[in-house]
Amino acid sequence: MFTLLLSLLSFSLYSVSAQEDCPIQYSCNNTNFNESLVENYCKNHDSNMSGRCCISNETVIGMDLRYCNIKTLNISQPVFEQVEILDLRENDYEKLTSDELINLLKLNYLYLPQHIPCPGGHIAWNITENDHNMTSCMGQLNPCVSLNISCGEEEDAKCHHLGPGTAKCICSPGHFGYKCLNEGEFPVAIFSSSVVFPAIVLSIALWFIQGRDPYKLRAI
Repeated sequence: MFTLLLSLLSFSLYSVSAQEDCPIQYSCNNTNFNESLVENYCKNHDSNMSGRCCISNETVIGMDLRYCNIKTLNISQPVFEQVEILDLRENDYEKLTSDELINLLKLNYLYLPQHIPCPGGHIAWNITENDHNMTSCMGQLNPCVSLNISCGEEEDAKCHHLGPGTAKCICSPGHFGYKCLNEGEFPVAIFSSSVVFPAIVLSIALWFIQGRDPYKLRAI
């Protein structure tokens, strides 16, 4: 009896540990969980599978999210930013947008249901294939480089790669405004006062104007 309890306790501790190592927030069906591309990738990179995650030096580098009833992907947390391979087949996706892959700068292998194209298309991936009943997106490209995006003068702003098919021009320190052409700091105090003060004056005026009629009606 004691041995049985000890075994159950050990299993519980292992399950909790595995869940902490692989913090996915989906309820997955493990019945058909086999022939894992993520697991093969994991073995080839001297890493270990923990639940649905491939772990390398306590870092999540891969996730097998097949059969997880996913309709909208939500893995924007910092713990997933190092993911290199992601398998999303066998889910009820209608489409996958680039916004759902923000911050996944190291993602180089993405596997999707066959009817879903690679987010960002050819500008986001070096290779896009549709065969073997799936869509394969491989070799993430940096749009800043592949599209040669210009953000104006280099000292004013720079293009930042945010994820597959996504980039943004961000002002350099000491620059702001349209195309980051203005130098110095954004005048927060002046801007706030120019917006807040007129709003307060307008609110008082409206209250005074609208508040007189009810008073007169009550007086009558």
